[in-house]
Amino acid sequence: MSSAGVITSFIKKEFRQIMRSREMLIVLFALPAVQLLVMGFAVTNEVKNLRLGILDYDRSASSRDLISSFSSGDRFQVVPVSESDNAAELISAWKAQLVLVIPPDFGADYQMGRQSSLQLVLDGIDGNSAAVANSYAAGVIADFYQRQSKTRLHRAPLPRLSPGVQLISQMSFNPDLKSSLNTIPGIIAILVTVTSMMLSAISLVKEKELGTLEQLMVTPVKRYQLMAGKLIPYLIITLVQLQVAILLAGLIFGLELAGSYFTLILFSVVYLFTSLGLGILISSRVNSQQQAMFFSWFIMVVMILLSGFFVPIRNMPQSIQWISFINPLSHYMTVLREIVVKGSSLAQLSRELWILSASGLLVFGFSVLSFRKRV
Repeated sequence: MSSAGVITSFIKKEFRQIMRSREMLIVLFALPAVQLLVMGFAVTNEVKNLRLGILDYDRSASSRDLISSFSSGDRFQVVPVSESDNAAELISAWKAQLVLVIPPDFGADYQMGRQSSLQLVLDGIDGNSAAVANSYAAGVIADFYQRQSKTRLHRAPLPRLSPGVQLISQMSFNPDLKSSLNTIPGIIAILVTVTSMMLSAISLVKEKELGTLEQLMVTPVKRYQLMAGKLIPYLIITLVQLQVAILLAGLIFGLELAGSYFTLILFSVVYLFTSLGLGILISSRVNSQQQAMFFSWFIMVVMILLSGFFVPIRNMPQSIQWISFINPLSHYMTVLREIVVKGSSLAQLSRELWILSASGLLVFGFSVLSFRKRV
C-alpha cells in the first residue's frame, strides 16, 4: 500500500473511533460552544452597576444635576444614603463601592467662577475595578462640567466668551468600546489550543495504554505515517471548531470577520503545528492519559497566563515580556484580533507569520524526534 493509502486508512480509523464515542463528540463540539458562550459573557473588562453612594451637602441645582448625570446609564447604581453617613463606613459595610462627596457651596462656587472640588472615595480592594470606576466617574464629572460651561457661556455677556478647545475623539475599529471584540478572539485562540494539544496527546497515549502502539511499531508502517494519520483528524476537527466559534461569535456577540478567511485559516494551520507538536511531545514523555492531561493543562495554563489575555503583556515585568514573546499563543491571539476585528492583511501580519512558522518548525520537529527515540 502506498504511503498516502496508509495515512488515509489511519485517518479513517481515527474518525471512526471518534464517531463511535458519544463522550468524545460532546468534548469536541458541545463543550467548546458552551465555553465560548459562558466565557464570552463572563470575561469582560467592563464594570457595570457600581454601587455609588452620594453625600450631597450642597443640595443645589448644580449638585442635583450632577447626581442625575450619575443616575443615567448602567455603569452606576445610586444607593440611598443619609447625610449622617460616613464615606469610609459606607464602603466598609459594603453598602457602596464608591462614594461621591459634594461639599457645601459647591454650586455657588462653580457659578461664581471659583474653584470647586469634589471628593471620590473608592473601595481599593479590587484595584482594577477601582481604577475603572474612577475613570467612569471622572468621565461623568467632566461631561457635567462641559454641559455647565456651555450653559454659562450662552448666558454670559459677549466680552466674556472665549473660543476654548474642543477635543473630538474617534475610536477606530471599535467605536462602542465593546470588550467582547477583544476577549472573544482570545477565547477562540484558547479553545483552539486546548482542543489540539490535549486531544493529540491523549490520542497517542491511548494507543500506548491499549498496547496497539507497540504492535504498530513492528509492522512496516513508518512512524511519520502513524503520526500523520493520528494528527490530521484533530487538525481538521480543530479547524471545524474554529469555523463554528467564528459563526457563534457573529450570531451571538455581533463579531463579524473583517479580514480574509484565507488568512485566518493559514495562520491557524501554521499555529496548529505548534500546539499539535506540543501534544506529541507530551505523549512521548508520559505513559497514561491522566499524565497527559495533567502536563497538557500545566503547559496550557502557563501559555494562557503569558498570552496577554488577562494581563496586557506591556504591563508585565521586562523579563516576563521576553518569555511572552516566545509564547506562540500570544502571537496567535494577536493575529486573530487583527484579522477578525481590524481586517489586517497577510502582508501586515508578516512578522507574526514568521514567528509562528519558526515556532511550529522547532516544536513540531523536536517533538517528532522525541517520538522516534521514545517509541
